[in-house]
Amino acid sequence: MAERTGQADPVAAAFMTRAGRTCQEQGNVDQAMYLCFNVIDRYPETKEAQEACDRLLEIAQEYEENGQPHMAKHLYQRIDDAVGLQTLSDGDSAYLRLTA
Repeated sequence: MAERTGQADPVAAAFMTRAGRTCQEQGNVDQAMYLCFNVIDRYPETKEAQEACDRLLEIAQEYEENGQPHMAKHLYQRIDDAVGLQTLSDGDSAYLRLTA
């Protein structure tokens, strides 16, 4: 991951967020996840970071729905490592169910 800058660049954060959304829509999930984690790492206090986290949670849920719980669990763990569970709004998140 890139070094945290401590200062938000709204243009860069918005660009990376849009690029991640486009990648996900086009089926390039790995690139979408890479961009989302970069947004979270570089711009942690922004609305784009929250959107990136939400997108990652959507991807993890899609893994679960597609019968890939091991991939979902791995992604939930990466999200937890990046932002911590306190950031997740749903107390009964799938991550908690998978790791319980």
